[in-house]
Amino acid sequence: MKTHTGPVGLISNPGSGHNRKKFEGIRTRIGQCPQIHHIVTNSPADVKPALTELAGLGISVLAINGGDGTASCVLGELLESGLFATPPLIALLPGGTANMNAGDIGIRGSLRKATSHFCNWCESGRDTTDKVAQRVLLRVVTEHGQRPHYGMFLGGGAIIQGTEYAHREIHSRGFRDGLSLALSTLRTVWGVLRNDPVYNRHVAVNLFLDDAEPVQHNTLILAMSTLHRLAFGMHPFWGREQGDIRLTLIEQQCTRFARTFFSIVRGRPSGNAVPSSGYISHNAQKIRIELDGKLNLDGEILVAKGPVEISASIPLEFLKL
Repeated sequence: MKTHTGPVGLISNPGSGHNRKKFEGIRTRIGQCPQIHHIVTNSPADVKPALTELAGLGISVLAINGGDGTASCVLGELLESGLFATPPLIALLPGGTANMNAGDIGIRGSLRKATSHFCNWCESGRDTTDKVAQRVLLRVVTEHGQRPHYGMFLGGGAIIQGTEYAHREIHSRGFRDGLSLALSTLRTVWGVLRNDPVYNRHVAVNLFLDDAEPVQHNTLILAMSTLHRLAFGMHPFWGREQGDIRLTLIEQQCTRFARTFFSIVRGRPSGNAVPSSGYISHNAQKIRIELDGKLNLDGEILVAKGPVEISASIPLEFLKL
């Protein structure tokens, strides 16, 4: 049996998705686990001081209770700050709305169950046998000389319209669970099928894969990730090349959209999912895109007005329970 010793740190964002209504109960359960050093953050500015404090305690496990955006903020600061000589084992709790990261490489179940499971793990020997997965993050630079952004999913094109619809029509009504993501996905597909101009916008993207020459695409949907499994078990990537970054691009002029799209998200791309029909999937270690538009990086909207450099970070280890 492999075990993981050393202090445990936990950073919580009480304002994220599921934490908004459940945080006091979650805080109480964490407080019953003396092995955990718990720090509550209320803004991104609190993250670096929290990590500095936990690094000073010599933690070997870092848990994050928040959504995908919170995890990206904390892990990005961890990677950029150099506070840890050796990165700690990462444990992701599903405290957000979509929780794609936690669903793939974190602690599954409802927030209450996942928190209790993690606390039990901390109290009972910390067995890591067959419970550790390795992933990299997307390192995204939108302007030369600017601090990079980090995340594990990057989307563009109709994904942006779906995100805006979710914020406007779903989250504003208090729906902040997996159902909200399903509804926004279905609304996006419906908008594309109806040729709704809100969803069928022309987005010209110049795409550079590793060191290959650029290719321009009239893009309908652009998705990149370092996750193996997205929400609802979606696996919309089928490229076979070496590379930690998985990319799928669907062009405006794609054929048989509905049938091919659903075959792709099931992880079983049909025979129509080929470049000549407007469907491209590729793995790479670095990608450059040039566009004038918005990108969704783990829920954070980035505005791109030129080249965007995407590369793979160093690998981190994640606890899967």
